[in-house]
Amino acid sequence: MSNITAIMTRTPLEEVNFMGKNGRWGRMIVVRGGKVLSGRFTDVFDLPDLFAGGILPGAFGTIANLTSAALSVGFGQSTFRIGHKGIRLETFGGDVEVVARFDTLERFRTDSNRSKYYVQLKPRPEKPYEMRMDISQNVKGKIGKDGEKKKGVNETGRCLRVHGHNTNHSGGSNAGILLHEASHPGWLVGCIAPREVDKRIANNDFGPSRSAMNTLFELMGGFAPGRSADLLVMDW
Repeated sequence: MSNITAIMTRTPLEEVNFMGKNGRWGRMIVVRGGKVLSGRFTDVFDLPDLFAGGILPGAFGTIANLTSAALSVGFGQSTFRIGHKGIRLETFGGDVEVVARFDTLERFRTDSNRSKYYVQLKPRPEKPYEMRMDISQNVKGKIGKDGEKKKGVNETGRCLRVHGHNTNHSGGSNAGILLHEASHPGWLVGCIAPREVDKRIANNDFGPSRSAMNTLFELMGGFAPGRSADLLVMDW
């Protein structure tokens, strides 16, 4: 199977509030094909915007065939634009094709002090993170000390767990960073929730986010714990 890489950018900063919980929107594309080695922002602005209306014909339609200028050693480059910034990918082993695009939601400012921030996965444009399919009891909901079931975002617990990062909580412990569905920022602390494009409405509807996660699982070959893909985080 071809390599699957999700590429995420949080620029420009766009905040959202729902019932006292603050979050931020971002954007994510998914490419399939050659191995993505790294990415960087460019000063080239005259590029097709992958989030312009009318580009994607369907959930699995091709947004663009990013033909790499492959060298004899197999390395190539693909350049495109997400919103305001151009991004250049360094790839190996063939061209990449954009097969999906999503908006993303994360928790952002803390509830008690809006000048402080929740933990967020650190940018690492020089090297993708690995993410693996997992079953999380936190996503599924677990039994509390009082014996009561704590509500989760879904009954399956299906998610993608990010590995190999050094993003820590304020106390110094390594943060558990998951990609999972969420309807509003109150379901997220450190985690990332993809959702269908142009449905940036924080509410109690999990549908747009659940659809995005199911698309990610299908692009990766169907849900199976341990199955992996890459995640390239471009910025804060």
